[in-house]
Amino acid sequence: MKKILVLLTFFVSAITFNSFANSERPVVAVETGSLQGATEYNMNVFKNIPYAAPPVGDLRWRPPQPAATWNGTRDASQFGESCPQPYVKNLSTGLALPGNEDCLKLNVFTPQKPVKDLPVMVWIHGGGLLVDGARDAQFTPINLVKNGVIVVTFDYRLGSLGFFASKELIAEAKAKGEPVGNYGTMDQIAVLKWVKRNIAVFGGNPNNITIFGESAGGRSVTWLMVSDAARGLFHRAIAESAQQSPIRGMTEKRLGMAPETDISAKLMSGVGAKSLKELRSLPTQKLVLTAADFEKGEFGGPFIDGQILKGDPIPLFAAGQQAKVPFMIGTNSWDSSFLVPGQPSMAGLARMLREDPKILAQLYGNAQDKCIASSDAMGDMFYRGSTKLLADSMNGIAPGYAYYFDYLTKNIRAAYPGVPHTFEISYVFGSYPLMPQAPMVAESSANRCARIEQATMDLKKKGVWSKYWYPITDKNDPQDIAMSEKMSAIWAQFAKTGNPNMDGQANWPVYSLKSDVMRSFSESDETITGLLKERVDYQMLHLREIYSLERLKSAF
Repeated sequence: MKKILVLLTFFVSAITFNSFANSERPVVAVETGSLQGATEYNMNVFKNIPYAAPPVGDLRWRPPQPAATWNGTRDASQFGESCPQPYVKNLSTGLALPGNEDCLKLNVFTPQKPVKDLPVMVWIHGGGLLVDGARDAQFTPINLVKNGVIVVTFDYRLGSLGFFASKELIAEAKAKGEPVGNYGTMDQIAVLKWVKRNIAVFGGNPNNITIFGESAGGRSVTWLMVSDAARGLFHRAIAESAQQSPIRGMTEKRLGMAPETDISAKLMSGVGAKSLKELRSLPTQKLVLTAADFEKGEFGGPFIDGQILKGDPIPLFAAGQQAKVPFMIGTNSWDSSFLVPGQPSMAGLARMLREDPKILAQLYGNAQDKCIASSDAMGDMFYRGSTKLLADSMNGIAPGYAYYFDYLTKNIRAAYPGVPHTFEISYVFGSYPLMPQAPMVAESSANRCARIEQATMDLKKKGVWSKYWYPITDKNDPQDIAMSEKMSAIWAQFAKTGNPNMDGQANWPVYSLKSDVMRSFSESDETITGLLKERVDYQMLHLREIYSLERLKSAF
């Protein structure tokens, strides 16, 4: 009974609009009402701020609508619930699951000392557009705020609630004159509009906004770069580990992928709904996709709708249709760890990508960890190759910078073939003390493939995200501390000026394929030239073929 009362007290405190504000806690007034935040890690924080109306009832699968106003002072000291999503052991730690559709909320982190016109960084979380949320401890921007920026994090609609387009829904949207389908991306755009209107009361500069994100969040950054609907809402962009496989069409088959209308029809059949009205009346959990659904292809993800997403970033960047803002993009040395659970055999990869098996054997046959060879080849295409192509396409548009993250805390270095997907985030944010901590004794390089294969089996058979793939740091290691200080300062510097170069740091040139120089974040901390050049060049040829980039083909 006592536990129930504690939970009820917490729930009420998270939603109550307090008439009696605690004078020791920061207070601001936004367009919809007054907020009282809290102080954490030497930051002022304002959490659970509605940026749009709850997308429930008739607003399920509608563009975000204006948030309601409130009277009194809203308690903004606690995070709101995450958006509905499946629970994945180890990956969902700290999230409020199963989630709530009333999740269109954002959080603002500011320095404690009042300052005007600070640069603003708006973070878009990853998770395959299926999982994760703003309350993930990784996204606590301790060092970014310390470096003099304001950070905004937020939740957006995920899975089938965020990306869906049945034929009936398309017809409804057309009748209403509304964009359709990519509701999670529309939520991201709604956040940027909210920031532009409200961030000044927090001390932020609405004319200096940087969007940044990782994985699906990094891909979202590249989609926003080529979205007319987002034009003018940000002034710099950072894409971390922004995998660039093609996106599907809405009503037409594209590049061998079924259209979104087919995926949506399959979802409707699976839940036994015959109409949009029936779908909107279903309980939330009936519509939450599982990791198994994802593996079976029952989540289509984003798609080209013509208004919000008009095409793949790689060809649109190559055609000069991206936003004319400074751009930074990078990849981790083992970003393809994310691809391992679904990787094909090398023979299957050759068929899938229409590559020459003999050349693949020549390029990857001597790999130390043969258990990840085909995923590493895909990593050369969709992470390393696309990083280089997108950065190079900025030439003549705006400064473009490319980086390579190759740092692991020392006691786990030998146990990994490279730096896995997501491991850079806690160093950028300064949240590394909040991550699982490294073992006291250095791990061995022996049996790396056995570790990887066990982690893959845990996910496939048990639905468990292995701790092997979850960021591990050492909060007491001087190297870890220095890496976070360095990366946070550079990310903040880019937000302030559009240029990541800082006094005392290695020179970071604007990227071009011709010089092929990237900034390397590693133990030695320097630049790297010609990253895995033979392998990546070969995969970039196939990227060009996928997207028919004749202009780029002529450069080789």
